[in-house]
Amino acid sequence: MAHDEFNSGVSHGFSMAKLALRDIDRKTSDCEGEDIYKVGKSNLYNIKKDFLYEIYGAINKMMEEEVHENDY
Repeated sequence: MAHDEFNSGVSHGFSMAKLALRDIDRKTSDCEGEDIYKVGKSNLYNIKKDFLYEIYGAINKMMEEEVHENDY
């Protein structure tokens, strides 16, 4: 039973991290932020989205490693 509670807690934590990331993703727009690197607003938007996607992938990978749903 303790193992199930642990997995539930870990799974919930990862889900909340992904939810927070999705909130940031929704707020990211192509007109947001100063273009300090002079890459262009469109490129800046793509860079932000790529960065968020990398973080999301890392969270998913860690979740797969940490949550063992079939272990008892």
